[in-house]
Amino acid sequence: MNDRIVTALLAAERSGHPASPSALGSVDDAGPILATLADDPLAPLAARALTVASGADPDAWRGPVRAFAAGLAQQTSVLALQESVDALLGGSAAADAGPALHTAMLTGLDDAVGTTPSLAAARLEVAARVALAKLARPYLVLERLAAPPDELAEDYLDPLPRLVGIALETWGSDDEVAQPLIDVLAALTATPVEGDALHELACRQMRRALSAPDMPAATEGLARAAAMFAQAQEVDEDRDDSAAYQLACEAVIAFAHADWTGVATSTEALTNVLSRRGAWHLGAHLPAWRAGARDAETAWLAFVLDLRQAADRLREDSWLDVRAAAGQLAAVYEAERVIDPAPGLLAAIRPTIAATVAGNAVLLGQLERMVDHDLAGGKSVLPPAAAAVLVAAHAARARSTADPTSPATDRDAALGRILRLAPSLLAFGDDICQHLAATLDDDALRDAEGIAAPLRRLQPPHPTLKRMRDSIVTSLEVNPRFTGETRAAVIALLERTLTFLLDRYDRGGPLMKGMKNIIGVPAKGGSLPVEADLQWEFYVWLAGPWEFAGRVHAEVSDIATGRADVTVRFGDVELVTEVKRELADSTPRALERSYLGQAAAYSGSGEPFSQLLVLDLTDHSSGVRTLPDLAWVAEHRADPEASPQLTVVAVVVGNRPTPRNVKGTTAT
Repeated sequence: MNDRIVTALLAAERSGHPASPSALGSVDDAGPILATLADDPLAPLAARALTVASGADPDAWRGPVRAFAAGLAQQTSVLALQESVDALLGGSAAADAGPALHTAMLTGLDDAVGTTPSLAAARLEVAARVALAKLARPYLVLERLAAPPDELAEDYLDPLPRLVGIALETWGSDDEVAQPLIDVLAALTATPVEGDALHELACRQMRRALSAPDMPAATEGLARAAAMFAQAQEVDEDRDDSAAYQLACEAVIAFAHADWTGVATSTEALTNVLSRRGAWHLGAHLPAWRAGARDAETAWLAFVLDLRQAADRLREDSWLDVRAAAGQLAAVYEAERVIDPAPGLLAAIRPTIAATVAGNAVLLGQLERMVDHDLAGGKSVLPPAAAAVLVAAHAARARSTADPTSPATDRDAALGRILRLAPSLLAFGDDICQHLAATLDDDALRDAEGIAAPLRRLQPPHPTLKRMRDSIVTSLEVNPRFTGETRAAVIALLERTLTFLLDRYDRGGPLMKGMKNIIGVPAKGGSLPVEADLQWEFYVWLAGPWEFAGRVHAEVSDIATGRADVTVRFGDVELVTEVKRELADSTPRALERSYLGQAAAYSGSGEPFSQLLVLDLTDHSSGVRTLPDLAWVAEHRADPEASPQLTVVAVVVGNRPTPRNVKGTTAT
């Protein structure tokens, strides 16, 4: 009997179809035999046959289906297990097989993790699939996914970030569920699957940004997500998915800020990434249960490409084809290419469309006439959202012209007015923009745009410095006093400090002719640089630009009963940079232990922000850390109950050999 059923399974496989119930025989004869094949290489054939039989007579075949699902716990082949589960969960047998599969896959999983990690990972994935299909409660799966990933085999870790990411997307709306999963992803960044974990953390941040209630929160959240996707690419340069989502976030941000050139640049790069991604994945097998995620990804990225067309229309003085332009704007206004558009996405793009159309009387008139003509024709041709764009544009125009000299009390209205009249000012942050909107009339804002726009277009930011800046600003934002003029002052000093780090990292040699070379290895018998050498280099670097002229001072006394090395004053905000030299241990922990307290002390009577600039003269014969590793934020408290003080630590590497003289590292 057993041989006959096996022969029927093999014959059906050769024909390209699962074995039919008639070929197998009665359920009493064939059912037990098929169930025993769960741990056999023929398990996928048996699973497909059971699925067909269950579809024909669910009640009769329920027992064998459950027995087979339970028996898959003994399957030793990852591929056979996955194919069998695909068959069971992809057909009419899913409801009967699911609970048994869930129990079988989780029973004894701990032992399997230690002995067969690849198989254990496959079993955890199956249990997760059952929970995702709502055939079992997710609590046991979530408990397994939230377990600390300490000292686990790499084969088990490989799919873990993806599974945790899927769990976050599905059940992460509850913070009590989400936080343990986020902690696991953070822990996985210290394992061989660091790139995957960083990508999933970035996806989590992007989802949160797209759920934000307003444009500022959405764009700020997307900026953080873009920086996190960039970090994932630094770890794994082949992450085309991270590259695509980074560019998508940047395109939406650019659109929200009416930066049409930025939209074009991001979407062009995104097109190239998607072409490469499509070529790499051409013909690759994608499990059916993950197809929905790929569909959503495709729709979301296609929407970003639509932004380019809408941006092109909004930057035009007038439209040659008004109907086409109205349709393109309507498609983006409703985010119709996106599956279940999130509120943050709509909040980011709608004010820009409305404000831009409202700010151009020609475009507003063209859209108005086209919508009126469409509505009067009886049979509408334009999408309904075209009328919504017109209504929003009229509302934006009414808000901006009601009383142009009155203070802007509504955050969104103020930012919308800045966006329409002086979009380049958005680079200075929401708080400054709200202040400007409240104090300047329309003509003054247009004058401000004339000054700011050329500066904005000078050149794109250095990609590494931009990521460093965004990361540091994110760390500083935890302090509620990082706002308004203080925020603007700290960021201005930070940006100038980061450019100093870049110059000293790459160029080497003296900062200026006649100054001491503090970067290279001293000549034989020569002396090492001292703190004052770095201090005066930094002072010269800060004092040169127009915006810092007259604001920078050195050796300022009577600050925290001491003398500050370098100070910068913007209005009432004074920021101190303490300069130090390190000869023994330049690790971040050692530098903070030695110098953080003094650097933070100078901010005691002002805003709780300062800088620590260290000249690292330790041995670098085996190389130096990358530039992003040389700047970070450290917190200091005078005692556990004291208010926090945040210090930006920046390291200039001296005593540095040229690359040709760097030795290989020794394995430990």
